[in-house]
Amino acid sequence: MKLHVRMMEKILELPEWSAETAHTCPLRHLLDDIGLEVKGVDVSEDAGVVYTIETLANRGDHLYALGAAREISARTLAHIKIPAVAGQLSDRKPSVLIRRHTDMCSRYALLEMSLPSPMPLRNDVAAFIEEPGKRHPIVDLLNYVQMEFGQPMHAFDASKVDGEIIIDLATKTEEIEALDGKTYKVPEGSILIRDRKKIIAVAGVIGCANSMVSESTTKVCIEAAIFDPVSVRKTARAMGISTDASYAFERGCDPEGIAQALKRLVYLAGGSAGTAKDTESAHVIGYSYSEAGAAEKRKVNVQLSWLRRNLDLPRLEELEVVTRLKILGYGVEISSVGKDREFSLTVPSWRLWDVTNRDDILEDVARSVSLNRARQDLPPLSYELAERHPVETLGATVRPSLCGAGFVEVITKGFYSAQEVSLLESLNPGVSAKHVALKNSLEASNSHMKITNIIHLASVLAVNLKRGVASAKVFDLSRVFSLPAAPVSEEPREREPLDYDYEHDLLSIASAGRWNEGEWRKAEGLEDHARLFKGVIANVIASMGAAFTVGKSEFPYLHPGMQASIKMGRNVVGVFGVIHPSIRELCDLRAEAMYAELDVRLLCKYMTKVDSVPVSDYPAISRDLTLQIDPKEQAGRVLRLIHEAQLPSLSNAVIVDDFRKAEESFRRVTYRVTFQSPERTLKHEEVDSAMNGLLLSLREKHGVELAG
Repeated sequence: MKLHVRMMEKILELPEWSAETAHTCPLRHLLDDIGLEVKGVDVSEDAGVVYTIETLANRGDHLYALGAAREISARTLAHIKIPAVAGQLSDRKPSVLIRRHTDMCSRYALLEMSLPSPMPLRNDVAAFIEEPGKRHPIVDLLNYVQMEFGQPMHAFDASKVDGEIIIDLATKTEEIEALDGKTYKVPEGSILIRDRKKIIAVAGVIGCANSMVSESTTKVCIEAAIFDPVSVRKTARAMGISTDASYAFERGCDPEGIAQALKRLVYLAGGSAGTAKDTESAHVIGYSYSEAGAAEKRKVNVQLSWLRRNLDLPRLEELEVVTRLKILGYGVEISSVGKDREFSLTVPSWRLWDVTNRDDILEDVARSVSLNRARQDLPPLSYELAERHPVETLGATVRPSLCGAGFVEVITKGFYSAQEVSLLESLNPGVSAKHVALKNSLEASNSHMKITNIIHLASVLAVNLKRGVASAKVFDLSRVFSLPAAPVSEEPREREPLDYDYEHDLLSIASAGRWNEGEWRKAEGLEDHARLFKGVIANVIASMGAAFTVGKSEFPYLHPGMQASIKMGRNVVGVFGVIHPSIRELCDLRAEAMYAELDVRLLCKYMTKVDSVPVSDYPAISRDLTLQIDPKEQAGRVLRLIHEAQLPSLSNAVIVDDFRKAEESFRRVTYRVTFQSPERTLKHEEVDSAMNGLLLSLREKHGVELAG
C-alpha cells in the first residue's frame, strides 16, 4: 500500500516530520510500532513523502488513508478530520436496472452521473495520481476515493450498458477482453457483472473493454459493491491478475462504507468545475442500492483485569482503554462484574472481517497503547517435554541407520504436475481419480498433491548424478495425499495419532550410481546394488527391533519382475525395487535406480524400543595410509587387522586404492582410516599418535610396511 503523507496531513495532525528525515522521523517509527510496517520510502518534489506499507492479509482497513489515520489517532489521540462529502445521493432511480442473483455480492450500489465534456481533474486530486491525464478524470477520481476511503469502485460508460446490470456466477469458463487490452479466461463460479447481452466486468477484479469510459463519455454508471473475499481471490489467481480492487476485496471492504465513498465521489466530481472557469459540473442522475441483509452487529466482551494481566500493565486505566477503542471505531458499553469492569464492544463494520474474540481486542489495545509500555517479563516455562508423536519417534530411530549407510535426508514438496499425474495414470489406471487436485494452484507444476514420493526422489537422484555425485543416496520421511474410498464423515470421533482422512506418512528411500564412492573399484552391477539396498532396509527395520520377509509385489511404479514386497508380521508394510523406466525417462534419470516406500503407520505398529548408539555430532578426522602388500596377500585381511587394532575413537576404515608399479614386487594399497568421538572434538595430536601406534603394530606383528 502507498501511504501519502500529504494526504494523511489533510485527515489528522501528524507527529513532527520533514521530507529530509522521512527515513528516520517519528512518523516513520510510529507506523512500524502500530503494525503498519514501512517497507520503503519514496521522496519527490511532486508527491512529497510516500511510504510503502506492508499490510496483513486480514486487514483491509489498512489499505487506505482513513484506516491508517484511525490507527495513528488511537495512539497519539490526535483528532481525525473526515474528508468533506456530498449531503445526499439522489432519490431517483438510475436508467439501468440492477438484478442481484448471488449472495457472493452482499451489497451493490449503482450511481448514474452525467459528466461535462471535457471534464477537468481537480489539482488537489491530480497531485496523488500516477500519470494524471492518462485516463478519463472520472477514473482518477475513483482511484483517489479508494485511496481515502478504501472502497473500490468502477465506472461503466452508460451508453455501452444494455438495459440492466445482472450480478451472478459464471456457469462455465468465459473469455473476456479486459481494460488492459488483454484477453483472459474467467473460471466457472466467478462473480460476473453482465448487461442483457454481454459480460461487462469480472466482479472485484477488472472491467471489460466493451464498457470502458473514453474521452467522449458523457454519462457513467458508477459501481460500488461488496464481493466475497475468497471468491475474488480465487478468480484473480485463476486469471493470473492482481489489481488494486482485487487486492482490497480479498482483504475485506467496509460493508457500510459504500454510501460514504459515493458521497465523497459526488463532492469531488461536482467540485471539478472549480478547476476551470465556466466549466460545467458533473451531476447525479440516479442512485440504486441492493443488499443481502443488514451487517452483523457483533459484540465482544472483555474484562479490564484480563487486559491488564495479558499486557502486563497493572495500572492501565479504564478511561484510556475506552478512549482508544472508541477512536478505533468500537461502540463501548461498560458494566461492573464484582470489582472488575467489563467492556461490551460493538465491532465496527470495517473490522467484521477480522475481529471475532477478545484476543483480537487485546491486539488492538496493545498497538494503541504501545507494546513498549509493557514489561518484558517472559512467562514461566515448563521443563516437562511433550510426548513425542509416533512419526518423530520413528524418525529418531531410523535416521542413524540410514545416515550411517551414507544416505542423506531430503525434504521434497507435496505437489506435482498434471503431466506427472498423467504418467502415473498410464502405469496405474484409475489412480488420477484418487488425487487431491488444487483448483487455484500458484504454478502448473503444483496442481496436484502427491500420492507417492517416487517421482520426487527420482528427480533428486537425477539432479545429483548430473552434478557429478558418484553415489546418490537419499531418503525422505514425508506425507502423501489421496482421496478416501468412501466419503468422510464430519461427525467428531476419537482418532489415533496416525489416523488421517486424506493423508498418510511414508518413509521413502532411493539410491543410484555407485554404492561405494571409491573410484578405484568396479561399479556394482544392478544385482549387487539391489542386494546392498535390501541390506539397508534390513538394518532400518532391525533398528526398530523388528524383522521382515520379502514376497511378490506388483507395485505399478517399479519395474515389473524387479521388485519385492516388505512384510512384517501379517502386514505388507512396503515395497522396494528398481524404478520403472517410464518414471526414469520423465525425471531424466539416466542410471538404474532403487526405490523403497514404507507405510509409517504400519512401521510404528511393529516398532519396539531398541537401545542404539547415537550418531556423533563432532567432526571426524581421516588419514590416508598407503601400505606395501604382497601380491598374493588379500587387502581385506589387512583391513581387518586395522579394525582389530582397537584404536581409540576409530570409527571406520575402508580401502580407497589398490595399484602396483611395473618395476615393484609389491602392491600399494591405500586405506582411509577415520576417527570420531561421540563426546568431544578430537585433536590432531591424538590422531597422529594413534596412527603411529597402528603402523608400529602392523610392522612388528604382521610385517606390513608403509610404502615409500
